[in-house]
Amino acid sequence: MTQNTPPTAYICIPSGDSRSAVRAAMMAMKVLPQDILPSVSDLGQLTQQLHEDSSAVAFVDLSGMRSAVPHMLALAQLLTTAQARSRVILLHTAFGVWASDVKWAADLGFAGLVAQTDSISLGTESRSVLDTVAKLTWTAAIAPDALTRYFSAMQITSSAAGPRQLIRKATGLSAEALCGAIASSVKALDRTYRLKSYPSCFLGSDAVSWLVKQYGVAADQAVALGTALQSLGMLHHVAHEQPFANTPNFFRTNLSTAADRQPLGTLLKVLSSKAGVQVKDRIYLGKLYPACFVGSEAVDWITQQTKVKRHDAEIILNRLYRLNMIEHVVQAHEVRDGLFFYRFI
Repeated sequence: MTQNTPPTAYICIPSGDSRSAVRAAMMAMKVLPQDILPSVSDLGQLTQQLHEDSSAVAFVDLSGMRSAVPHMLALAQLLTTAQARSRVILLHTAFGVWASDVKWAADLGFAGLVAQTDSISLGTESRSVLDTVAKLTWTAAIAPDALTRYFSAMQITSSAAGPRQLIRKATGLSAEALCGAIASSVKALDRTYRLKSYPSCFLGSDAVSWLVKQYGVAADQAVALGTALQSLGMLHHVAHEQPFANTPNFFRTNLSTAADRQPLGTLLKVLSSKAGVQVKDRIYLGKLYPACFVGSEAVDWITQQTKVKRHDAEIILNRLYRLNMIEHVVQAHEVRDGLFFYRFI
């Protein structure tokens, strides 16, 4: 790289607020943004560029990459050197990003894993992304107020179309922060319905009442906030049967300190090995499902190995599911603690 050649940021993010904001932020930092497609050929070129150019960085949205590489592990294997992986910032915009996910990405050698990079997030919870780019590209960090002015001049804004944007507009928080606020403020108790116990859950109506009081929203807006969290995989009905509503149905957040303590990469490696959950051909209603495992048996295995509770084990499996490491055999739903068939990707 000559003195007058700007460093390059390769951007593999679907069209929308996040890509527009990253492109504008890179230009503000005097880094050349270059879009790449989530294709095998373009990723091959990206791999070569990262290996050859020690000043290049890349933004890769895992949610839009599945047609080319199925998951974070496959991308790590594609980027064969630690130097290349250390220049890649991962996004996971379609689902919640948890502490265990972030640690796994760091263990694999990536520069970071964040949930969102729109114009608001880059000035708040994802601010560290720009500092990372500055360090990797040997460019000057950009001050928050300078970034805000640049976004304004370039007319870079964040729409209110998606679940994350809806949450931000109503509460001023990221989806992850709102999930944490509900988990710490809405009472979760062990409850019983039709003689079956459901540990550590709260009522949908209690969450709605708290949201109304805390953020001054109407009840229907509070339901919309809960629905947005549910769509991001950050909140679920205890039996995975009901949408979030202003009712006494039981719900949980997917925030779990027990899950956060588990090293996802190590756990997946053992879980999918011969020492892990039993994988075999299975038949249901006369149809063969090859090389799959049972959801409840995977929950059994995790509880035995880690001593976490069953609902925490289910949360761990669903973190792997949302990182595309596990799939339902007919892609019908997430991981459930029951007689449902799944396979490792």
